[in-house]
Amino acid sequence: MNTTAEIVAIGSELLLGQIVDTNSSYIAKSLAENGIELVRTSTVGDDFERMKEVLREAIGRSSIVITTGGLGPTEDDLTREAIADVTDRPLVVDPHLMEQIEAHFKRRGYRMTENNQKQACIPTGAIPIENPKGTAPAFIVEGPNYVTLSVPGVPLEMKYLMETRMIPYLREHFHLQRQVIQYRVLRICGLGESAIGLQIGDLMRESKNPLVGTLASVGDVRVRITAKADNPEEAQRLIRKMDEEIRRRLGILIYGVDDETLQGNLARSLVAMDLSLSVVETFTGGLVSQKLTSEDRVSFLRGLVLPSEPSQREFLGLGPEEFRNRSLDLKEFTNALARRAQTFFKTDLGLALHTKGIEKMKEGEYRAEACFSLSASEDLENQQYPLGGEFPILRERASVIALDMVRKYLLKRRALSS
Repeated sequence: MNTTAEIVAIGSELLLGQIVDTNSSYIAKSLAENGIELVRTSTVGDDFERMKEVLREAIGRSSIVITTGGLGPTEDDLTREAIADVTDRPLVVDPHLMEQIEAHFKRRGYRMTENNQKQACIPTGAIPIENPKGTAPAFIVEGPNYVTLSVPGVPLEMKYLMETRMIPYLREHFHLQRQVIQYRVLRICGLGESAIGLQIGDLMRESKNPLVGTLASVGDVRVRITAKADNPEEAQRLIRKMDEEIRRRLGILIYGVDDETLQGNLARSLVAMDLSLSVVETFTGGLVSQKLTSEDRVSFLRGLVLPSEPSQREFLGLGPEEFRNRSLDLKEFTNALARRAQTFFKTDLGLALHTKGIEKMKEGEYRAEACFSLSASEDLENQQYPLGGEFPILRERASVIALDMVRKYLLKRRALSS
């Protein structure tokens, strides 16, 4: 029997956006750590017919189907009924589960209401799973070529039952004592997803273990390396080998690994090199400063937002006519902001972000020629980029470009000093 799995998250509140489905991500991670391949996740509301349709399809495709949610005592909690229907196993009351639910209420000084008795019902022949963390027991149904595992939707209860009962059951049932799936994410700036695809496309096409895939977000691209092996050490060996090859091709475009952030790694580098940084932003609304202040580091000393001509003119100490003349040259004007930031705030580095103008396009999109300058005592660097998109996206991309510019400067500076 294969060991492909599906997760079915149940609850209309998930579809309405009232709560975020963190359960599926936790279960997916638990499965991967135990060598079980997750092939699909689904979300379905509290509609009995739709629930049965989703569950029937999942059971027909995969050997493991895990449901989360819908095990409460109210009329719209229909998971047990749906599982019973699609597996052709009528619901029966489990006396031991009833005792466990009653004991749970007594320990807390409450009396069990009649509708809670529903929670002691499970499909005929199912394996009952006590839930010491709450009133919703779990259960397992073993079919001819599948198993279904149903856990509560309350995250604390779900996590406890997955860790203590469901994962051990799956490991024993499918003989998974050794095989694991592990992954590493390389985070990349300075190149789009399509361009990265050209650099590592052969690895994505030809490598089967580990697998290589990309995921783009605003400002950066993530490359995921996923390895399957009999033990964690072998999985890590496979990942390291692929990691080395990708780094050979992409080099300094890689700024971090897994959950590392661009601003976090930049802040650590500034501290390690004993350098201070100040920032002047004219169109990003303080977004660069906000990212840097999210890090518990002392290297970022000052951040200044100058959204208007009067504020920029005052900062540079220019009269109206001189300001107009200087601002005609985007590069030189941004350089002046960076130099002034460095000297005025007495920092080792001064970073400035500026644009000559932001042009509004159709359907709420904008276009701008953005300029980035970095001033140090010994040199001055400048870069220009065309930016486009909705205004929040334009700002986010600009902030990432600015931070990445400083990161690459520090890499160059460290290389020259070594």
